[in-house]
Amino acid sequence: MNVNTKSLLLNLFCFGVLFLLIKTVIGTLITLSYIPLIVFSALLASIFSPKFLVEKGKLFMKLPLVKKPREL
Repeated sequence: MNVNTKSLLLNLFCFGVLFLLIKTVIGTLITLSYIPLIVFSALLASIFSPKFLVEKGKLFMKLPLVKKPREL
């Protein structure tokens, strides 16, 4: 599998898992209508999900609130 494909799949997987987790937790704690719940969950998931990137053929992971990416 290509490194670019791995980074794309890891980004999608991490965002999806974090989105579902945040949506479930917020949905059980606060009663919101469906659209604001989805928007708020997507916003929080995009901020706090780790970002995977490719630089010079190597896979790196950028964690939230950490400045320097880590090589995998």
